[in-house]
Amino acid sequence: MGDIVHLNWSPTVGHEMDGPHYGLVVSADLFNQGTGLVVIVPITSKSGKLSGFELPVRAGRVNGVAVLSGLRSLDYQNRDIQFEATGAAADVTEANRRLRMIFP
Repeated sequence: MGDIVHLNWSPTVGHEMDGPHYGLVVSADLFNQGTGLVVIVPITSKSGKLSGFELPVRAGRVNGVAVLSGLRSLDYQNRDIQFEATGAAADVTEANRRLRMIFP
C-alpha cells in the first residue's frame, strides 16, 4: 500500500483512462498477496475536473493527482507494473478516507 507504480492501463472502454500512466496502490499488502490482485487509482497531470475525488500526489518524478473515481483492481502478476516510488503515508491515508465516501 502506498507504492506509486507505472503501468499500461489498457485495455479500457468508454471514459476510462488508458495507456501508460502512474498509479497509486491503495490496497493492503495482505490483500495483494492473498489474491494476486492490486487495487490502484490512476494518477494524471490533468487536474480540476473531479474536486474531492482528486488527491495531489508528489513522489520522485511523479507530480499529479490521483483520480480516486478511477479505482481499478488489476492482476499484478500478469501486467507489467513497474515500481516508481513510495508515496507519502498521509496521501494513502487520505486516499482511503475519501474512497470510503464511495464505499461507506
